[in-house]
Amino acid sequence: MVTKNSKTETTSWPEPIGSSKGIKPVKSKLRLDKKNGKLMGVCSGLANWTGVDVNIWRVGFVLAALFSIGAPILIYLAIGLIVD
Repeated sequence: MVTKNSKTETTSWPEPIGSSKGIKPVKSKLRLDKKNGKLMGVCSGLANWTGVDVNIWRVGFVLAALFSIGAPILIYLAIGLIVD
């Protein structure tokens, strides 16, 4: 038998706008994360800077490189060479 407390926590999905649950704080300066990075640490650094998952950045760069003329590759290299 399941009993409910008077202080039950209600969860809603998706979370309401303005809730800060599960959101990482955004860092003020972009830095490469070579320790956790795969190639140059660009996607990992962007993930730390924006608070978005690193796999989303990686998939985004790969898809952009496949479906475009090649500008994302140049942007990736420019970020990797200029930042830090």
